Amino acid sequence: MENLRRYRWIALMVILITALHYNTAMHIHEAHGIYRRLYYFPIILAGFRGGARGGFLAALAVCALYIPHAFGFIGFDPAHAVEKILEMVLYVAVGLLTGILTGRINRARDRQAHLAGHLQVALDEKTAMEAELVRTARLAAVGRLSAGLAHEIRNPLASISGSAEVLSDDFPADHPKGRLLQVLLAETGRLNDVLSRFLAFARSEPGEIDGFDLAAEAATVGDLLGARDDMPPATITLPAKPLPAARGNAEQIRQVLLNLALNGGAAAGPDGSVRLELGLDGDRVLCRVCDDGSGFTDEAVANFGTPFYSTREGGTGLGLATSLRIVEDLGGTLTIDTAGSGGCVVLGLPAAGHTD
Repeated sequence: MENLRRYRWIALMVILITALHYNTAMHIHEAHGIYRRLYYFPIILAGFRGGARGGFLAALAVCALYIPHAFGFIGFDPAHAVEKILEMVLYVAVGLLTGILTGRINRARDRQAHLAGHLQVALDEKTAMEAELVRTARLAAVGRLSAGLAHEIRNPLASISGSAEVLSDDFPADHPKGRLLQVLLAETGRLNDVLSRFLAFARSEPGEIDGFDLAAEAATVGDLLGARDDMPPATITLPAKPLPAARGNAEQIRQVLLNLALNGGAAAGPDGSVRLELGLDGDRVLCRVCDDGSGFTDEAVANFGTPFYSTREGGTGLGLATSLRIVEDLGGTLTIDTAGSGGCVVLGLPAAGHTD
């Protein structure tokens, strides 16, 4: 059926030319000569469409339809017999030649498309490597800047905090100045926490790497999240089969999971939920930290792990950037899964005994 649709116009051309041949009077020599030449058009088209096989079969079909007219079985072509035989030989030759050349052109085009595909893959890899190099250089520069700023700010901040604690002894909590001193102490403490995150991002050195129970760390993070009044409860989902030990640093991974869970809890709100789903993918142990919040925007996906980018008001973005660096230093991966609703970040670590 497909071949009929593919060659229907070629078949109609052959039938039309043959009908003109058969129904033209013998004494009109010029018309018969034109009709013989017109056969080349459907033969060439068949060669373009079907290669050597298509051109050859079209030439044979033309010859089969032309022979009864050429030798007087149906009407008569007044041309010389040798001329008509040579014309049919040329039909076959032109059909084969057109098909062979078309096949070579198609193969060359396929090779070019194949090479273009490989080239595109190479260019994509080159672009990804360049982007990774730029990101690494930017993170290194931000890390050095963060460390310098944190050290410069932390010393005077400690003096301010110490002075406020001394002054607070002279004013009770219900005194106006006492309340201001409590605000000062709280804000210096908050600022010290921010500086601690700066320093953690700047250092971000991998700790001792060993096998550990990722499910146990996830359960600990679930307990920590459940102890907070401003966070939704967390549920832990384990696979049917026991998981192998993950390869990494247990304390650092607990810090990563806690940071992801806190981000998920903030996105979901106190009435939402956070899920820590454990699983195995080949030789990698996974922990999916998901929430039922609004999910990641395209901008958030593009800036995932970028320092100082945060969708939360007052956020620094250093928590996620530090987590990403920790996981990558341990040979793991931290990626966003946008397939479902809500937000979902997937932590992947090599199983103990496997290295990338």
